[in-house]
Order: sequence, then C-alpha cells, then structure tokens
Amino acid sequence: MRVMRTPHRRFRAGAVLVAAALALAGCTSSGSQTSEPESSASASAALAKLPAVGWTAAARDKVKDGGTLRLPVDSLPANWNLLQADSGTVDDQLVDSTFLPSFVKFDEKGQWSADPDYATKVELVSQDPQIVEITINPKAVWSDGTPITAADVAANWKALNGVDPAFAPTTTNVWQDVSAVDQGATPQDVKITFAKVNVDWPSILRGLYPAWAYSSPDAFNKAWASGPFAPDGKTYVSGGPFILQTFDANGGTATFTRNPKWWGDAPKLEQLVFKTVSRDAVGQAFANGEIDAFNLNGSADNLKTVESKQGAVVQRSLGPTFRHVTLNGKSEVFSNALVRQAFATALDRKTLAAAILGQVGSPVQTLGNLIFVPGQQGYVDQASNLTGDPAAAKKLLEQAGATFDGDKASLNGKPLNVRFVIPSNNTNSANIATLVQQQTAAAGFTVTIDSVPSADFFVKYVDTENRNFDATYFAWQGTPFPISSTESIYYPADSGQNFPGITDDSLGADWAAANAEFDPAKRIEMANNIDKKLIALYSTIPLFAEPYAWGAVGNLANYGPSLFESTTWQDVGFTS
Repeated sequence: MRVMRTPHRRFRAGAVLVAAALALAGCTSSGSQTSEPESSASASAALAKLPAVGWTAAARDKVKDGGTLRLPVDSLPANWNLLQADSGTVDDQLVDSTFLPSFVKFDEKGQWSADPDYATKVELVSQDPQIVEITINPKAVWSDGTPITAADVAANWKALNGVDPAFAPTTTNVWQDVSAVDQGATPQDVKITFAKVNVDWPSILRGLYPAWAYSSPDAFNKAWASGPFAPDGKTYVSGGPFILQTFDANGGTATFTRNPKWWGDAPKLEQLVFKTVSRDAVGQAFANGEIDAFNLNGSADNLKTVESKQGAVVQRSLGPTFRHVTLNGKSEVFSNALVRQAFATALDRKTLAAAILGQVGSPVQTLGNLIFVPGQQGYVDQASNLTGDPAAAKKLLEQAGATFDGDKASLNGKPLNVRFVIPSNNTNSANIATLVQQQTAAAGFTVTIDSVPSADFFVKYVDTENRNFDATYFAWQGTPFPISSTESIYYPADSGQNFPGITDDSLGADWAAANAEFDPAKRIEMANNIDKKLIALYSTIPLFAEPYAWGAVGNLANYGPSLFESTTWQDVGFTS
C-alpha cells in the first residue's frame, strides 16, 4: 500500500497510498468557533453506525449512457508520476485511478481480490520463499497499443526498490523486499520473488506505471512531469477506462474522455472533468451547479448549502483520513523529547476534533492510533493519556530544564517559540492552528502562525528536503494495508515521508517482523506494539480520524465517500 500526501486535504497518505496519503484540513464557517464535544461513548456509538461505503450503488443497466461528471480538487498533479517527490497527493491518487492499471481491487472491508479487467490470476504460490504469480489479462493494453506485460512490473520494481538512489521514490514499501520480477511462459505471466517475507504484497499491485516512464531515473522524474505521456512524449496514454484529453495546468482543469482502446465494460460517462476549486469556494461551486460531488471538509456552510439545494444529498461513511499535528524533531525547539511530549500533552484534542467534525454533524472522536483508523480491524485507542493538561505539560517542561517567566517558558535561555506553518486559503487549518496556539500558551509555549502559499506548503516547507517548520497540521490517508504502508512515515529517520526527521531505531526490526507475520492476530498485536513506540515519540500527535461527509447531486451513482472500496470508474454515472 502506499501513503499519499495531499497538501490540501491530506493523506498524504492514514495512511497511506504508496503508502500513506496526506490530506490537509478544509474550511469551516467562521473563526475558531467549536461545537460542544459529545461524550466519548456517544461518539463511539455514532461512529460504529457509519457505513463503510456512502455512495449510491446502482447496477450498470440502471446508469444512463453519457454525461459529464465534474469533480473538484485542491490541485492537479505537479508530476503525473505519483511516486516522484513533487507529487502523490490524495487528489493525484484520485485522478490517476481513472487511467492506471491495478491488478487488485478492494471491497468495503478492505479485502482484496484480483481485478479481472487486468488479471486473471493473482496468487501467493509459496510462503517460503515468498513467490507471487500474476497472469495479466491478455486483452490489457496501453492506449498506444503496447501490451501490459511483465516488463512493466519489472520496471516498477527496479525504480521503487531503493537499490538505485537516483530514482529517489517517496517510498520503497514492500518493493524493497522483492528480489526479482521475472516473465513466465508468456509476457503476461509475472513471477515476483521476495528476498524477505512481506504479508502486504498485494499493496504493490495497484497503480502500475508503463515501463517507458520508469526506464531510468531521468524518465522517472521527467517523463510524466507535465502529463501521462506515451513514449513519443506528445500523446497521452492510458491503461484504464478513461484517457486524458486535455490538461490545462494554469487553468486548473483536466478533462478525461473514454479510452477507445479500453477492453472492459464501456464507461457510462462520456467525460470526467477535474477542476481546481479552493476550499472556500467549493460550496458555492456546488450551489451554482459547477461540480457534482465534494467533501464538505468540516464546513457548516457547505453542509447548509447541500441541505438547501434541491435534489442534492448528504452522503456519509467511515473515512481513512486521519489528521494530526506534526512536530519537526530536527528543529531547535522540538529536538528535546520532553518538550515534544509537553506540547502534545497541552493539546485538548477533543476540542480540536469538535472544531472540524462538529461543524458537519460527524461523530466527534479523538484518534488513539497512528497505524489503524476506526472501523479497521486492529484499531485500539493508545493515546488516551493525551487529554489536554497544561499543568502536566508544564511539569514535563520543568523536567526538561525549562524555566518560567510568568506564562512564558524558556529552555537553555531561549523562549519556547514555535513556528506553526499552515497553507493559505484554508480556514480549517487556520482554525486548528489558532486553537493550538491558545492551548499550548497555557503551558508556556509561544506559537506563531505562518500562513504560506498553498502550492508551496509541502514542496518548500514540509518536505524532508526543507523541513522549514517547527509544527504543522495535515493528514495521512490510510489504506487497506496499514502496517507496511505506515512504515515509511516513521522509519527510517531519513525516509522521504518522515517529515519529523526522527525515529526509534528499534522500529526497523519491529516492522520487519510484523511485515513477515502471516498470523493476523499476532500481526495486529505486533503492529499495536509498534504504535505505542510511535505515540511515545510525540513527533506525530494524532488528533482525529475524519469520517466522510459529502455533498452530491441526487442522481450520481457508484461514486462518493468510501472507507476502502475501489471505485469502478466504468460503472460511475447518473441514474436519470
């Protein structure tokens, strides 16, 4: 699985598309106003009642042919290779899912099965040594006519296994454990041999890139920099039901049409249009009929807009996204573990959750795990000690050697000043930052909020090449493979997704053992032991998982909020 970053909803990658996915907070109606937090018991009960899939399901014969589905995104791919450092947001993942092949698909519980459009066989044929065999659907071709073969899988492995540092993918999860990818009796027969056992092997069978786009480090970084191109570098290519028709990076629109080389069921929609819409404008865009479905993003105004629009519906489901405060363990103020713990201890996470979730009527429940999300097997609350206790936070600072001058704390003669970086034009991020500023001030911290251009937020401030922040707020988006996919977020310290820049060195062996354990119960126990160590680092402070609350036109079918179930794009459309 992968974790993805989404600088505006993120989510990166709860983890986790290449492993995990980021998703920054959306917008609320006003200031730092919060709803009264509901009791933990009632929130847990309400959360348990949410479905895993919130969209309106319809059989293909009930979906009309034709029509255009218009969807908002915070941004379009800065690079159409999601595993390249400039890309990999949740929005990028959504866009690429319309045209990239995946050998496996997922049901509402996150259980995988072979996707017959792409593979007639996906099988673990041996555990020791671990060997996976795939038989690619012989009809499967790239839209330029090139067959999808073992050569594509081999190219993905060579680029993503971490052996050649020039490729520098954002994650090497699972691929790093593969020793060989070989062709079998035909080009459509694939044999994947593992040097180390990894139970989450199906996670690497999604989002396959063509061999030519991964043929060299230069191709990996540049071939798809401005679009998903065929080898000629001029025409767009697809391995899915839709193909990119036009891409206007400046205008913020990407229009997809039916792929004439698609071999599966014909897409119901004639066109898919992704357009960039700011968080503050997305509700009005829906009211104006400019978009057909959108995430309410914790906005009471957006909820009112949907409820007042004739024919519109609110759709709810469990969600894989979890939001958190990330602390830069390399910064002067947070290089001290006790100072990080004090900052985390000062946060009233229930109030922070209510500030977002309460705006749209979602259950207000804090998150207690950095590997599993609510609704996922294995989830237990292991952060219940973080209740927002400024007095306890002050004691931790005193243990660290801090002194106090009135309400202000200093360590080694320097004030505990914290620069909290957030993206501009994102009301939710601003609200959370303001609340964090207020809550941690009671413990002696001085938080300054630095609002930076949204387009620069990750690439110039948060990314590991820069780490130009003390604290920040975004989210990871989880996947059906929470254990392996979260590894690169927290280990090793120099991972491309480890934004805090610190780790517990014992985690490498812990993750290796968990990834190799086939017994589900033992594996979950091992993962939760890992989670305890992650929480104890206090570099990623879990706030809340975000159940989905969407607005959609009432006749939209087979697309919408979902915890894990794959979207079958050729079945998406309108019922009337």
